[in-house]
Amino acid sequence: MLLGAIALGRTWFGVALVTAYGVGMAATLTVTGLLLVKLVDRLEARASAGRRLAARLSGLAPLGTAAMVVLLGTGLALRSVAAL
Repeated sequence: MLLGAIALGRTWFGVALVTAYGVGMAATLTVTGLLLVKLVDRLEARASAGRRLAARLSGLAPLGTAAMVVLLGTGLALRSVAAL
């Protein structure tokens, strides 16, 4: 964007676009993080209230996400090796 704006002679417009993109990305990541914190608080509140399912899910979440990352990484690695 910035290089295109410079080529058109509108450097400040390109700077404004890049700045707006950065602010939008920062806002999106901040809101997502805050929502995840709220979700974790809710799961912990349900687990402490005596609900076994929520306690199991919150206990298995790190294991599940780790397994998913390993499986997807292995799949991508095998796919890239097979493409050679």
